[in-house]
Amino acid sequence: TLRNACPTPDDIRAYRYLVVSSHYRNPLSFTEQAMGAAKAALKRMDRVREQIDTVLLTAETTTVAIATANESSILSIEIKKHIESFNEAIADDLSMPR
Repeated sequence: TLRNACPTPDDIRAYRYLVVSSHYRNPLSFTEQAMGAAKAALKRMDRVREQIDTVLLTAETTTVAIATANESSILSIEIKKHIESFNEAIADDLSMPR
């Protein structure tokens, strides 16, 4: 059963990612290798999300040299713009593959 195959929250999350990232016209390949790849992909995404959170937090709470502040605020604005764009795309689930 799925409960036996995915005993931890990380396993459940990896399974969800595996299902969502699989093409709907192909059979789902539920193997240890596929689950390992899904877990690795989720770790990479988590790491990027943490980096984005750090940049956003740093841009909002730290006072730095003008050049660095300008670069940081530009990056912060770009990140926020892309997050908003992502949220709009994800809300329209028919356009998910964008």
